[in-house]
Amino acid sequence: MSNPSSSWIAQFNPGDWVEISPHDPGFRGSWYAGTVVRREAKNTNCYVVEYDQLYEDESGEKLLQETLDWIQLRPPPPPEKKKVQFKFGDEVEAFYSDGWWEGAIIAEHSGGKFAVFLRGFEEQIVFEEKDLRLPVQWVKGKWEPRFE
Repeated sequence: MSNPSSSWIAQFNPGDWVEISPHDPGFRGSWYAGTVVRREAKNTNCYVVEYDQLYEDESGEKLLQETLDWIQLRPPPPPEKKKVQFKFGDEVEAFYSDGWWEGAIIAEHSGGKFAVFLRGFEEQIVFEEKDLRLPVQWVKGKWEPRFE
């Protein structure tokens, strides 16, 4: 994500559905669905968020909540305006392990499947087309393609 201008700060409200970029190094390059619980304090830019599919422990009884800086949050990207024709070499985000992960298509398979190298896992995984999307970034309140 490009460095945002210090004059623009995203504002979120309790109940807003967002995508979350966790601060844990093992999650770099990923986005997970969640909901804003509250702003941490009136004069801060931090929010308490709750993940939709990540849990505090293996029992899966309580959804994980974290306090994160606004720069780690964004609204969910809009749907693609037209069907994307993915091909070898495309940069993509692939839905894997309950989140969207950065990767690149390294092979095309029959039946609308693609081998993607996921940087966060440093491995190749085959995905169906429905589990891929173009990478976008949220810059000063607008969606922009990450790569032209």
